Amino acid sequence: MTEYIEIDVDEDEFRLFNRLLLSYNDFKQAHEIASVLLESEYYNNVPENRTLIHALNLTVIIAYSRPFKTSRGKLALKMLPQEILSEFDSEQMEIHQQILCDRDTMMAHSDADANNVIPQVIELGNRKMLFPMNASPYATPLLREVMEKVAIMAYELQERTFEMRMEIEPRIIDKLPVIWGFGET
Repeated sequence: MTEYIEIDVDEDEFRLFNRLLLSYNDFKQAHEIASVLLESEYYNNVPENRTLIHALNLTVIIAYSRPFKTSRGKLALKMLPQEILSEFDSEQMEIHQQILCDRDTMMAHSDADANNVIPQVIELGNRKMLFPMNASPYATPLLREVMEKVAIMAYELQERTFEMRMEIEPRIIDKLPVIWGFGET
């Protein structure tokens, strides 16, 4: 099957199965962290809690995005098939696309074009001051209303990955390595 392990299963199905297992955990993490943020009082005092809100937003966006970004390795598909999004409405798809864009441009990477790194100069009388323009993620955390939708989307995707996994699992479970003695004394 691969250079890592020989299992007598359909390689493409096994790789999808592994991607589903990984993705389930990513969506679960995104949902749980979004829920913690929403259940906290952080959004009620944004100026004081800005750093915490940003950190939790960043974590939700990164975890949510992982299944849709190219992954290395041979044991799992490079990314989750797009069919997983088939039940999303247009608003959910718009949020999904914005999350992936934010992840790529401002959250997981510092995209120079998205961050408008060309500094500008402000003239104050006879004095010039450098003013770096920046689309920092600190300036644009997800609003509470959007985070509520993201939490629901992550949960729905978590459930869909589980359903897809359960369709495949009966065909491969008897072919996977068994760990004997686990839990025995």
